[in-house]
Amino acid sequence: MSFLQTTLSGNFDQSERLTILGDGTEIRWIENGVLRVSPKTEIKSSNQLIISSGVHGNETAPMEIVDAIVSDIYSGALSLKTEVLFIIGNPEAARNQQRFIDDNLNRLFSGKHEKFDSPEAKRAQVLEKIVGDFYSAVLAPDGQRLHYDLHTAIRGSELEKFAVYPYLPDQNWSSAQIGFLEQCGIQAVLLSSQPSGTFSYYTSNEYDAHSFTVELGKVRKFGENDMSRFIAVDHGLRDLISAKESFVNKPNSIKIFAVVEEVIKKTDRFQLHVEDDAKNFTEFPKGVLLASDEGYEYRTRIDGERFVFPISNVPCGQRAMLVVAPTFIE
Repeated sequence: MSFLQTTLSGNFDQSERLTILGDGTEIRWIENGVLRVSPKTEIKSSNQLIISSGVHGNETAPMEIVDAIVSDIYSGALSLKTEVLFIIGNPEAARNQQRFIDDNLNRLFSGKHEKFDSPEAKRAQVLEKIVGDFYSAVLAPDGQRLHYDLHTAIRGSELEKFAVYPYLPDQNWSSAQIGFLEQCGIQAVLLSSQPSGTFSYYTSNEYDAHSFTVELGKVRKFGENDMSRFIAVDHGLRDLISAKESFVNKPNSIKIFAVVEEVIKKTDRFQLHVEDDAKNFTEFPKGVLLASDEGYEYRTRIDGERFVFPISNVPCGQRAMLVVAPTFIE
């Protein structure tokens, strides 16, 4: 069974919502694009794991990674020892291989969907309910709530694979989690500076999950991804699922960045002053103009600042770019 192809078609059989594998593993369709997979083995992890992809419908590689993992669970090639919720976030957009239909789904969580009337707003509401039901189970003393929201970026990147750590008011960042990300081939982590409407911030803030937005490379069409570039993250996720990961490795060479400016598009006069083909994490000396708007300029304040996620055609009031600088965690 292809989780991805069934999701894209929307033709999952309502009468076959529950599949029980030979070892007792239960696979339940919760909603189109959402599978809850529960192990029945006596030896299993106490963690509650969410692996999401396709929150942006044109970011195909993460969906293909997840599809291969689910297929191996169905076939018995991958031993399931962790409760997992697999999510393809925006099936309608994925069917059309476009970023979204009407609104950016990854700006609509934490109740922000209430201000919109769009397919994405309805989907955000549904996903919040599903996540709440999944995390409602009592967490064992040795268990962790985990959420890895997999993406690819519009632009290329000087650091191809990086993760965004959602805002934590107590700045209690987990070195064990960052160490795990490094095992997965992640080269850098951005420490967010404020709350947001992202899926990973929602699960982090509402359910105290270890949550990350994980960027794995550049956007490509279905079938055009070089899956060999995702071997490390694929292995890492499979180790979580089969309860082989114990989060004992500490960060080694992974780079840590702090957000120093969230550039917001305030008016239609907004401009980005970076090249269209400039890559994420391009480094600049002090004093370079990166963005301007009515009554606003952002010039780099120190040597070594870099930009991430520059996009000028967002609605007014939304983020158009992050400016980051190297930092460290203790």
